[in-house]
Amino acid sequence: MVFVCGCGKRFRAPEGTPADNRACPICGGVLRLAEFTVPTDPVQVHIEQKKALRDELRGRDRQLRMAQREIQRLRGETERLRAELERARGGGRVPVISEAPVIVNRSSDWKPMELPSERLDLALSPVLEELPDLTDAPQLPSDRLPLYPAG
Repeated sequence: MVFVCGCGKRFRAPEGTPADNRACPICGGVLRLAEFTVPTDPVQVHIEQKKALRDELRGRDRQLRMAQREIQRLRGETERLRAELERARGGGRVPVISEAPVIVNRSSDWKPMELPSERLDLALSPVLEELPDLTDAPQLPSDRLPLYPAG
């Protein structure tokens, strides 16, 4: 059961509590029975929910343990294959890509790549026909630069 006071506080009481002559512990006003009751789930629903969550947790734990075993197996296999590769190479160290020699072809047809530029060839892009009137817009320092340099 829920009791409501004039001060706005709500209090819960066990079912079957008499509603007469109850005083608010905060302000001392009279508590009246609320027009609605707070819905409560039966205990059996909570028990079933806990069982379902427990089962899901057990399933996930089992999957995690299986995945960890598989990871350990794959790590062992990787180490075994690395050792086998070492033996096949004669015990030499495995080369690292950053230590590999760089070969540059400097023949006559080789040219260095051009670096990108921020300039665009405006002849390839269509000219805008209509621009909005921005005379009232605030001016930025970059707005004072001409769009097309004289030249």
